[in-house]
Amino acid sequence: NPELRASKLTHNCHMNLSICPPLYAAALGAAGLSALFVGGLYVGVSKRVDRDEPRVVVERFGRVGLVCCAAPLLTWAAASAPGGRAASLCVAAPLWRWLGLWSPVPFRAAAVPLGLTMLLFLGPLAALGLDAAAQGPAALRERLAQRVRGRRQRLLLCRNLLVGPFAEEWVFRACTCPLLFGAGLGDAANVWGSAVCFGAAHLHHVFDGGGDVKAVAVMFVYTSLFGAYSSYLFLRTGTVAGPLAAHIFCNAMGLPDFAGVPRHPRRRLVAGCYVAGLAGFIGAVSLDAASRPPLFGSLFWAEAGATGVAHGAFGSS
Repeated sequence: NPELRASKLTHNCHMNLSICPPLYAAALGAAGLSALFVGGLYVGVSKRVDRDEPRVVVERFGRVGLVCCAAPLLTWAAASAPGGRAASLCVAAPLWRWLGLWSPVPFRAAAVPLGLTMLLFLGPLAALGLDAAAQGPAALRERLAQRVRGRRQRLLLCRNLLVGPFAEEWVFRACTCPLLFGAGLGDAANVWGSAVCFGAAHLHHVFDGGGDVKAVAVMFVYTSLFGAYSSYLFLRTGTVAGPLAAHIFCNAMGLPDFAGVPRHPRRRLVAGCYVAGLAGFIGAVSLDAASRPPLFGSLFWAEAGATGVAHGAFGSS
């Protein structure tokens, strides 16, 4: 029946799924995923804690693991709300494709976002390379050794480069973006809607020991901008691998040291790399958005010359 409303996840003859929630359910689901992520960290915690204390880090590993298990169930519940779009307007695809767990070009879907992110960090990478060359390999090895010396440092490294990026990309990209896409939101609305949820989820740092309101406000802006970029990567590539690779790289690099550029011995070269990296990044993203080349076969992104993806039914492949 072409008039049937897709009020829930439905199987077609190829065992594909159509996710077509009403807009209100998608918005509530996205907000609920953000609340679930924060609540998973703080439910049952009666006082401020040091988030870097080993006991707290290990406990949060377990809490975040439970959140990751519950997140798809919340997505399912939101997608099953009554009043969704007509089935003829919905995209059908296997579940693993909806969650960004499969791509027809997996290596490209991970490598291109990582390369694009490295282009954005051209300035910090140039400064790091120049410093390493000036200090010698022994100093570089010592700096790397300090990051894995002791149980506390190893746990923090695991949190920042493995557990944290995976959990956040799973909840805020793989489980959130498909909901907003299925509700009919366009690329920009999906990117910024999921980004605000991601930024809001980081407001929990105000509850950690000594949280400064101004610092948390800056973090909200920064994490929302990063969330927008990561959501763009998810929608563009159709897989969680791309944003995950970019997220791990960004966490490994940390915030760019803009204040240190004027004091660097090769400040002109470093400053030029900052400018060139930012200009190249903006140019690459703008060109991609304008021309939409068929690079990834994403379920969520209409590519030039592609059919049956993003605007119509998707096959069982």
